[in-house]
Amino acid sequence: MASELGKISIYLAKEGKTFADVIDEAELPNESDYFKIRDFEVDGYPVRFFCKHATIAKPENPPWLDFVNDKLNEDDQKIYFDSYSKRPSGLLLINIEARILAASFGIGGGTLLRKFQFLDDFGIKAAMNMCGNKELRQTKSSTHAITTQNIDRQLSKPSDSFSFGLNETEFLQYISAHLPDNSKVTLQGKDTLTLKIIGDEKLSWDKLIEYGKIFIKEYGSDKYKELFPNYPNLQNIEKEKSEELDLRLVEKIKDEEYDRIHLSIPEFIADDEFSFSYTNYNKKENKIYSHIDVSQLKSNNVLGFNTLTSDDIKKKYIYAYSHEQDQILGYKKWELYRCMVAEIECEGEYFVLSNGVWRKVDDEFYNLITSFVDDVIEEEDISDQFKNISIADLERSQNREEVFNKKYCEMNGNAILFDQAKLRIGQGSKDKEFCDVFEYRGDEPAWIIHVKKHGGADAINYLFSQTRFYCEFFLGDEVFLKEIRDHISNSGSGNTDAVLQHVKEDQSEVIGKDYSVKMWLLFDNKKPAPKKADLPLMAKYDLKLTYERLRNVLKYNDIKLSMVPVEVINFTISKKKNGDK
Repeated sequence: MASELGKISIYLAKEGKTFADVIDEAELPNESDYFKIRDFEVDGYPVRFFCKHATIAKPENPPWLDFVNDKLNEDDQKIYFDSYSKRPSGLLLINIEARILAASFGIGGGTLLRKFQFLDDFGIKAAMNMCGNKELRQTKSSTHAITTQNIDRQLSKPSDSFSFGLNETEFLQYISAHLPDNSKVTLQGKDTLTLKIIGDEKLSWDKLIEYGKIFIKEYGSDKYKELFPNYPNLQNIEKEKSEELDLRLVEKIKDEEYDRIHLSIPEFIADDEFSFSYTNYNKKENKIYSHIDVSQLKSNNVLGFNTLTSDDIKKKYIYAYSHEQDQILGYKKWELYRCMVAEIECEGEYFVLSNGVWRKVDDEFYNLITSFVDDVIEEEDISDQFKNISIADLERSQNREEVFNKKYCEMNGNAILFDQAKLRIGQGSKDKEFCDVFEYRGDEPAWIIHVKKHGGADAINYLFSQTRFYCEFFLGDEVFLKEIRDHISNSGSGNTDAVLQHVKEDQSEVIGKDYSVKMWLLFDNKKPAPKKADLPLMAKYDLKLTYERLRNVLKYNDIKLSMVPVEVINFTISKKKNGDK
């Protein structure tokens, strides 16, 4: 009986590549009893197969087992397990009409591949085009912002994209779905395309070649643009262009131009379980950080800025520190380069770096966002009396927006401070704010004011996303509304009664047209005022989504952006070698 497969994962090489191009020959061992190479044909299509014997592993006890053994006094009571693994791994290359498909098998099957020679959007595009948006089983998406959020969804039965609740602010990264005309076949798409077949009819060589042709054809289709608007229209670029962009990135890092650069671990990792380190020394001290930030690269001497190159960034790692095990996990690490999220304009085109890959932003997508911000988003100048307020917190040696918010409310009898209020939405935890300042003048819509320092993509994206989040729940969550009204009652404002008459107790009477949304970015008055046209591209995208949601759907009276000059202090702290100030 002929052998067949029930599952296979496939890569697609870039156009014009050969077997030799996609293999790392430096890692290719000589043929021996432990490594074999075979060349053959299937229906006239060239095939090359590499097979090696897997490494025999004998891992040490995990820390938790050593912890228990420490209390077992008798040696014969201590627990040890020897674990050995002897399994082959393989790599299959097929040339179908001058396009190279690769499939890896076993733990080490893909180690011979030169990954940069393959298309990293092949799997998801082919799956979107072939499966459509009706028979989805699982999706993974993320928000492209400084606070990158990774979102996994899975339903108990195949459903359409609407049932998955995909939000317009998310970028789709992975799907798992049935073929529309064959529920026994599932495609899983990300960089690779995984084909799974259940039932008696498995994958034969003839079907593998047939599917390969279909995969290549479907990858080139644009059907996904209408089927999955959450998938960003970002295009692959050549290696030479990526190298040019790397040089520009290095210069921006050396010049500390971080306004469009931030760090984000490229996969979901629980904050309550892990912290991070840029080193994994055995004897020297390692610094542990609760979160990663691009400013740490220089301030903590993570990189040598005087001679910095892109190779230095790519050779550096970020390691996970486990609080449970109280140690740095040497195996759980990410290249610093893969953790960089950046936006660079080059020769009139726009490029984004994410997960170690540069992509060109589609011109239509770029023009749509920039023209919307230029033509629709309205900037508003605030009253002169609230400009140039000092936001220095002398005790903390920091410039903080909370100082501005407090002083603004002290100077304005119509304003109520909500910054750092601890409010509840639904049955959630009591840690929400609603806004930074709420202002009611009596003869016009009340102002819902959100404030952030203009400090690059971090502050900007967060300002827009939190504005959208809180304003939406204000109009729809009864618990949140009651918490807001209680906060107003307890604020001590002389304007309390008038404000409570405006903010109705009945949720159905709280409507968007009675409120204006203000988004204020604080900037150093010693520097030129920022312009909305110079906002990072993905911040503009978030601003567009915020405006459309609040104005067009929730019908808020207006949504306006303001650049507010403030006085800041350049705090510096000097310490002696022993740590004394």
